[in-house]
Amino acid sequence: MNQGATWYPLKHRQFRLFWSAGAVINIAIWMQTVGAAWIMVGLTDSAWMVSLVQTAMTLPVFLFGLPGGVIADLVNRKYWLLFTQSVMLTAASILFILAATGSLSAWMLLSLTFLLGTGSALSMSAWMAVTLTLIPREIVPAAVALNAISTNVARALGPAIGGLLIAVAGQASMFLLIACCFMGVILFLIGWRPVRVSNVLPPETFLGGMRSGLRYIRHSVSLISSLKQVFIFTSCASALWALLPLIAKDQLQMEAGGYGLLMGALGAGAVIAAVNLTRLYRLVALRRLVVVGAVAFALVTAAVSLTDVVWLVWLLLVVAGIAWMAVNATVATIVQTCAADWVRARVASVYLLMYMGAMAAGGAVWGLVADHLGPTNSLLLSAVSIVLGLWLTRDGVFVLGSEADYRTVSQTDKLVVAAEINHSDGPVSVEISYRALNEFHQDFIKCAYAVGQSRRRNGARNWRLYRDLADPNRFVERFIVESWLGYLRQRDRVTQADQNTESQLLRYVISTDVATKRYIHQPNALGEW
Repeated sequence: MNQGATWYPLKHRQFRLFWSAGAVINIAIWMQTVGAAWIMVGLTDSAWMVSLVQTAMTLPVFLFGLPGGVIADLVNRKYWLLFTQSVMLTAASILFILAATGSLSAWMLLSLTFLLGTGSALSMSAWMAVTLTLIPREIVPAAVALNAISTNVARALGPAIGGLLIAVAGQASMFLLIACCFMGVILFLIGWRPVRVSNVLPPETFLGGMRSGLRYIRHSVSLISSLKQVFIFTSCASALWALLPLIAKDQLQMEAGGYGLLMGALGAGAVIAAVNLTRLYRLVALRRLVVVGAVAFALVTAAVSLTDVVWLVWLLLVVAGIAWMAVNATVATIVQTCAADWVRARVASVYLLMYMGAMAAGGAVWGLVADHLGPTNSLLLSAVSIVLGLWLTRDGVFVLGSEADYRTVSQTDKLVVAAEINHSDGPVSVEISYRALNEFHQDFIKCAYAVGQSRRRNGARNWRLYRDLADPNRFVERFIVESWLGYLRQRDRVTQADQNTESQLLRYVISTDVATKRYIHQPNALGEW
């Protein structure tokens, strides 16, 4: 089977097992999200309260997604995943008890949905990081497509199963099945034996890990472009997801089963797109794929608001699912292939924060808009905002990373240290001098700033390039790292892509005239300035 084929990652046994367990989680999450929204329709007449179900599931990602990603990079991921799955099991079990005893209220439903969403938020980046480290980076696009298939098959099956259970066996039966799903995943994780990775350097602190993750993203053009795209598109486009229960009930006169079929149409379209995405990446520019997907979703959103023909709405939602994937799955693939291994979970957590945070904010905002303007006008306004969002993201850079680019490499130069240095000592100042060939000054400066960006991603602060006033061919690169341990980490985080950029810089200098000096802060022994 070709490595670019969508199904190729399933040849890896560990990936296959985690993908299957993730599918179970996805089904449980979608049963909860859609089932709770439908139950809320019966508990209140407020469009805002109905839309808050989506917010209760997605807002925790905005609040806890980044901390969850930092923790996932710092602790044993098996035990962290066991803890987060237990949180979700607890929430589902309490919902089952309340529903079975007839004690479930609207605000209790929202609160426990928020708790379940919190467990999901804390586990998402860890689950993503574990799953994608089980395979080579070259087949990550296919793995992302498979994860999208899992999510969207769950989006089709979860609502259908949830709606059927509510209609046939009552609300409590749905919550019981959700609890069983989480229990099954916990049993799977108990039996999992992860590969131990030995770290020479001690782990970062929680706050230090959060800062380094955000710093890495800040100095990556591809990641910034992708995160901006996903937030703007998702917040504008989330109106269709948030208001679909009202469209089903009021505009199309449907019951729970019919609403589940509408959600299934979105999921079916997403699966169709996911199966073909890896092939499209080789044939179509990523930027063009994103633009076409966003425009198509805007047109479908407007069309759904203007028709009450059930079969036509169903077909339109299939197209919407395809368009949604063309934008968000493409962005997710870029994000997950453009992060070094040491920061992968943190980058994934920020992506999920932007994506789910946009869904949460969009759900609340579009619900309030619908209370004042009605669902039809709200969807039309959403379609216009999607198109305006494309203009705001017109300068985005979209490229896929490769394993060769983001594999860490060992540094060849030796650290010459005359005295013992503690990890906490610092800050450390680094000075690298070059003599650039006169005819290549502009090329040298451009490449030096690219090197500076990679150094800042990996931990440098106050990076500057200086030119010697007495010698116009001599340039000095200077930067600060907050401690000796921070400097060792910065060297340890250099990737093949970073090294290639440095090698390109050396093409423009006299090779025998590159000197590196390192200095460490010397405090006043008397404690005086």
